Amino acid sequence: MSYYDFRRTENAILEIQGILRNLDFYENDTARVKPDGIYGDDTRALVSEFQKRYGIEPSGVVDFETWKLLHAVDKARREEAKVARAVHIFPIHEKHEILPNTQNSYVYIIQVMLNEILNDHDDFNVLEINGVYDLPTQNAIKLLRRKSLNEAPDIIDALVFETIADEYERVNSRSF
Repeated sequence: MSYYDFRRTENAILEIQGILRNLDFYENDTARVKPDGIYGDDTRALVSEFQKRYGIEPSGVVDFETWKLLHAVDKARREEAKVARAVHIFPIHEKHEILPNTQNSYVYIIQVMLNEILNDHDDFNVLEINGVYDLPTQNAIKLLRRKSLNEAPDIIDALVFETIADEYERVNSRSF
């Protein structure tokens, strides 16, 4: 019997996926799963791989034993690496979007990440951290898109935020 009913507990799935993502990054310098709250084939395969690695029958289902071990291993890896636990700051609502001229705390965070990502580029002016999805912030995202993202409208959704966060992690990991 599963510890969580995955059909009704999206937050539990997000937590499992976040831990798997962190462990994958610690062990392989990659992250093969993005937390999306869906217990799909990728998540099931990583759970099975985790179970096999730690001597649990690889069912792909997170039972109580697997749940406890996921948390214990994640905590141990973070302590070894002296790395703070990652938090998910962008709303998990599927349709959450930030439109131009919106002002909120998410834009502050995006502006900080963009400054860090693009500070080595000659064609980038440092953004004012004002929490407004203004024209300079839109231009910074367009510059980033030219370098690594696909063209998209000026709306920041979860996919755009994830891509910015992934690039921020990549750039930040080089400095350690």
